Amino acid sequence: MAKNSEVDPKKLRQELLSLADSIIKLDADGELLEASPELIQAMGDLRAQLFEYEVRCTGRLLPSPVDLPEVVEAQRIVDEAAARLEEEEEEWWRRWSTGQEEGGD
Repeated sequence: MAKNSEVDPKKLRQELLSLADSIIKLDADGELLEASPELIQAMGDLRAQLFEYEVRCTGRLLPSPVDLPEVVEAQRIVDEAAARLEEEEEEWWRRWSTGQEEGGD
């Protein structure tokens, strides 16, 4: 399967059907699991083509998740929690190191 920046939907459809036929034949012959390395390769190639098709040909993808208000708010909450955790950790180390110096003989 050649890697190509331009995905032909008819060819992609045919390759998906061909993979499905191959899986059915391998299963009927009792060789499905033995062929897993080849299947992984074929599915990986088709996955890349499907992604290319979805991104470049369909236009059905959602806006970038970063642009969604829910994601922006969730990121703000996570950032605040991380900052609080870092401040608490620094405070703990300050108290521990100060207490260690005073109590150490």
